[in-house]
Amino acid sequence: MSKQQPDLNRRSLLKALTVGGTATAAIAVTGVSAAQATEHSASKKQIKGYHETAHISSYYDSLRG
Repeated sequence: MSKQQPDLNRRSLLKALTVGGTATAAIAVTGVSAAQATEHSASKKQIKGYHETAHISSYYDSLRG
């Protein structure tokens, strides 16, 4: 009885596809988050003091009604 040798090329290809797909997804997710964080911190620096945003305004409206 002869043992069947594992196909290392196939395993390497499957491992590379898995790692590549995971890395691509991670980069896409963190890229969006970094862009949002940069935009948020830039808008925060421009406004100083109290300011009424949409969610604060809706909260005030809920207290009146």
